[in-house]
Amino acid sequence: MTARSKSLLKYLFSLALMLFFLYLAFRETDTERLYASIRSAKYSWLILMFLMLMASHILRSWRWRYLLEPIKARISLRNLFSGVMVGYLVNNILPRAGELVRPYAIGKLESISKSAALGTIIVERIMDVGSFLILLVIIPLVYDGPLRQVYPWLEESGIVLSIIMGIFTLVVLVLMLRRDWTTRVIGLLQNILPEKAFRRLNTIIHSFLDGFLFIKHPKNFLVILILSVGVWTLYIGMMYVAFCAFDLQHQLGWRAAVVVLAISSIGIAMPTPGSTGSYHMFTSGSLSRLFLVPEEVALGYATMTHAVAFIGVSLVGLFFFFRDHMKISEAVGKNEDAKP
Repeated sequence: MTARSKSLLKYLFSLALMLFFLYLAFRETDTERLYASIRSAKYSWLILMFLMLMASHILRSWRWRYLLEPIKARISLRNLFSGVMVGYLVNNILPRAGELVRPYAIGKLESISKSAALGTIIVERIMDVGSFLILLVIIPLVYDGPLRQVYPWLEESGIVLSIIMGIFTLVVLVLMLRRDWTTRVIGLLQNILPEKAFRRLNTIIHSFLDGFLFIKHPKNFLVILILSVGVWTLYIGMMYVAFCAFDLQHQLGWRAAVVVLAISSIGIAMPTPGSTGSYHMFTSGSLSRLFLVPEEVALGYATMTHAVAFIGVSLVGLFFFFRDHMKISEAVGKNEDAKP
């Protein structure tokens, strides 16, 4: 099977998954009530939500600068923001492809190793998973409803995910700190692979591990932590602001925003284009099943918050995509050299 055929199958699978989740979310919906809920929303609050989303992406870009600092110092925040937004744009079309486009984008704009930049993206994902797990720990402190009955698999999944991420992080850190061990492990393949392929693999792996070099700069840990807290605080604020758009703020407060964010994050992690369908199902389900929000209102909330993020990010991403002369074919093509 060719690489193009595999990519097509992956995309068709993500589309099928999206349609499946959309069916689950909308199958018993009263469309008239759903439309009435969307029409009655206060759009000024949704505009504020979009501005908070952009602020979170700016903080994410700022944090990325500190992760990339050991590779190249004083990277332009504007270029980092461009890379982040173009990556999200591509994720709205090709799930998970944005993780490949971001290293390409920042490599093109700042002339740094794509493999090393990809390493920092992996670090970001580890941080995001860690933040999600912290939210799971917080939920019982802010919510005493039927969480276990509605989502009986949530606690067990969190434990399994923690173990997997812990093992992966430990292995990567050991290989990064002990490059001699890394060289020995890679050396086991020297007699198996062609010489050119071996040299290329060796370069890419070491460049990838360079993405974790920020570990050797503890002076930046506090700033990275503060920026991470800022990102997730804005996410919680976005959930609450959207409550105001649907007049739910009197029924739901900040604690509910934490719970809805945690559950909706599961939908965002699903490999559907722009989290479409999966976000709708998990977000509306958390509102209706945990907080007894009417189903049409809950689905209207999910539909509008998703639309604001999807359309807004796509427009901003398109601006930078064309402004910086990006080419998706270069980003996700076969050329995976260590240098862009």
